[in-house]
Amino acid sequence: ALSAFFRVAFAFLFAAIVALFMYGPKSFILTKEQFIWCLLDGVLTQGVYNYCYSVCVEKTGVAIASVLLYTSPVFNAIISYLVFKERLGFKRNIILVINLIGSIIAATALDFSFKTVSAFGILMGLMSGLTYGAAPVLGKYVNRNPNLFVVIAYNEFFATIFMLIFLKPFDGVKVMTSKLLLYGALYGILITGIAYMFYYDGIKRMSEMCLVPVIASFEIVVAAFVGVLIYKEPLNIINYIGIALVILSIVLMSLASRKRLKNV
Repeated sequence: ALSAFFRVAFAFLFAAIVALFMYGPKSFILTKEQFIWCLLDGVLTQGVYNYCYSVCVEKTGVAIASVLLYTSPVFNAIISYLVFKERLGFKRNIILVINLIGSIIAATALDFSFKTVSAFGILMGLMSGLTYGAAPVLGKYVNRNPNLFVVIAYNEFFATIFMLIFLKPFDGVKVMTSKLLLYGALYGILITGIAYMFYYDGIKRMSEMCLVPVIASFEIVVAAFVGVLIYKEPLNIINYIGIALVILSIVLMSLASRKRLKNV
């Protein structure tokens, strides 16, 4: 909880400072509609997502939590259809399945060893997939504000408030060190603040929100190789098969979308 809090808190400080210098103090004045979308996006896709995922890991373990999290493209496809009337079509539905299977295999290596399964943990895992899958849809509305770092600052601010109320991060303050604080700052600035800059900018340039989770699943590939290079975590042949499926699904989805746009 403490690391998750640091992540959003430092991301908020980073984005707020950048927005202040880039756009000026008046840029923080939002319309009622912009405020509501930032509130929803920050609370749901940052706060609720982090809460549900952390509970799922605690109740079911990392492997099961990862599987449930990577249901997000399915939830996103459903939400995108309900909100934007986006239809994937047969081919892209198959690609979505390939991406889902590849993500699960890459993240777990098909190791689902666990002693007990918590029904509440499963529910929380599905909720983490739902809220993560809703991020591109809400991001589309949030992006109506042209000042990107203002959007990020408000999102992370609302997420920080949510975590202070529900996760009670400072229950773990006894283990806090200067090193942990430094890692929290780097995590918040690089992995959250700057990452969301590219994420929201990418959403703004995409015509179909149902494609976002598939393309964003490349994070699994990056995470796997970072684990190998930095933490010396071994990957077996099953992991590599999952990684290959994820990359294949991203390439196929990109090609299918490009072809579809040409035919419009």
